[in-house]
Amino acid sequence: MRLTFMAGLATVVSLSGTPLVPSIIHAQPGGGVAPACEIDQNSPKELALMSLKFQNARSAQTPDARKKVLRDIIKELDTKPERFAKNPGGYNLSLVQALTIWGVEPGLTDAPARSELGFITNPTEPYDILVNMDVAYKAIVAAVPTCAADITAMRMNEVWLAATKGALDASNAGKLDSAEYFAKRSMLMAATNPYPHYVLANVANARKDRANAIMHWKHVIRYAADDTTYRDLKSSSMYYSSMSQLEDAQAKTGAEQQAAAREAAEGFKALLTMTPDSPDAPNLLLSWADALTVAKDTALIPTVYTPLLTQATATDLALTTAGVIATRANKSDDALKLFQAATVKNPFNRDAQRNVAAAHYAKDQFTMMFEPTRKLVALDPNNFDGWMLFAYASQGLAKAAQTAKKPIEVKAWTDSLVKFQTYAEALPVKVDVTSFDRRKDVATLILGLEQVAAKDGQYSVTAEFLDLSGAVVATATEAVGPIKKGETKSVTLKVTGVGIMSYRYKALK
Repeated sequence: MRLTFMAGLATVVSLSGTPLVPSIIHAQPGGGVAPACEIDQNSPKELALMSLKFQNARSAQTPDARKKVLRDIIKELDTKPERFAKNPGGYNLSLVQALTIWGVEPGLTDAPARSELGFITNPTEPYDILVNMDVAYKAIVAAVPTCAADITAMRMNEVWLAATKGALDASNAGKLDSAEYFAKRSMLMAATNPYPHYVLANVANARKDRANAIMHWKHVIRYAADDTTYRDLKSSSMYYSSMSQLEDAQAKTGAEQQAAAREAAEGFKALLTMTPDSPDAPNLLLSWADALTVAKDTALIPTVYTPLLTQATATDLALTTAGVIATRANKSDDALKLFQAATVKNPFNRDAQRNVAAAHYAKDQFTMMFEPTRKLVALDPNNFDGWMLFAYASQGLAKAAQTAKKPIEVKAWTDSLVKFQTYAEALPVKVDVTSFDRRKDVATLILGLEQVAAKDGQYSVTAEFLDLSGAVVATATEAVGPIKKGETKSVTLKVTGVGIMSYRYKALK
C-alpha cells in the first residue's frame, strides 16, 4: 500500500489514532515506470514487535501511559543498535515514528534530555527531536533511495505542522525572532514547502533586508508552482517580490536599475495573468507601467493596457486606471477609448466621467466635454475642478468662434465661461474625493472639505451609494465642522450593502 501525504498546511495528515506506517511501505510504480518504495519493519524481530507498541502509544488514555510506551520503544532502539545494522531503513523509520509522537507531546521542550525520551546512552545530553528526525529521514533515503519521494511527503507531519504554525503565528504577532526560529525548524523538515519561506521573507522585509526578502518570496513562488493550495501565498509573494524589486530598481542606476525594473515588470505581468479579475488589478497595472518606465521600456507600455479594450471581464476601475497609464504615455486616443469603456461599464464612475471630459479637452473636442461633465458634477457637486471643466469647454468654444469670426457665438461662450468660473469660485467649501473603496458588501468614501467662505463652515455631509443602475443601495451622513477659512477637514462615510459600485453626495451650501 502506498502512503499518501497531502502537502498543504490545512491538509496535513493526522497521526492521532491511526498507524503512521504499515509494517512494510509498498509504493506501487505508476504505469510501470517509477520504482517501488519498500521498507521492511519486520526484521529483526524487535522491529516487528514495535508495531503493537506504537498502537498502544496512540491509544493510551493518559500522557503518562503514552510516554511510558514511547520510552520503551526508544530504549529498545537504543539498546544494542548493531542488531538493526542490516536494516537501517526499518530502524530509522521506527525511530521517526517514535519521535513524531514525542514531537507533539504537550509541555516537552524542543531538545529535552535524552533520558526523558527513553535513551539509555548519554542520558543527560540534550536531544533535538526535529533535528534528529531530519537525520533519520536522510538515513532512510540513503538506505532506500526509491523512497525519496515518499519521505519528502512524510516529512510534512504533525511535528512539521507545529513548527510551521508556530512560525506563522509568531510572524502575525510581529515576533520576528520567534518567527525566524520556527520557520528554520520547519525548513529542516520540508525545505521546499512555501510556508517557512514566506515567513522568512516577511521577517527579512520587516528588518529591511530587501535582498533576503526577495530571495525567499521567489522561493515561495517556485515551490508553490501550480498547487492551488498555495495560490494566495504565491500571489502575495509575487506582489511583494515585484514591489520590492521595483523599489530596489529605483535606488539603483544604469544597467542594474534597468535589469531590476524589468524583472519587476515581468513579475507584475505574471501576477496579472494569474489573477486578471483581482480587485487589486488597477494597482498592478500602474505598478507594471511604472516598472517599464524605470526600465526605460516605455515603448512596451501599450502592452499593459491594450488587452483591456477587448477583455470582457475588465472592471471600470481597471479601465480607468489603464486610461491614466495611456495618458501618461501620451497615447491620447487609447486613453479616451479606455475612459469611455469605463463609463459604459459603470456610468456612475466619477473618475471615469471626469477623465472622459479631460481627454476630450486634450483633443480640442470642447462640445463633447459637456455631457460627461454634467454627469461628473451630479456625483461630485462641490468639486471646483469639475465646474471649471465647463469653463474650459466654454473658453475653447469661444476661441474657435473667434477664429471663425462669429461674434455672437464668441459672446455667448464667453458669458458661459464667466458663469461657470464664477460658480466654481463661489463654492463655500471645496470637496476633494480622497478615496473610494468598494468591496463585496462594504464601501468607504473619504472626502476632504476645504473651507473657502470667510464664515466658519458647519456641514452635514450625506452620501448615497449606488449600484450599476444608479439605484441607492445605502446612505450615510456625517457632521463636519466647524471649519475655518483655508482649513481642511476629512470625513469618512462607510456603509454595508451588496452591489455598491459608485456614490454621489449632496451639494454642500
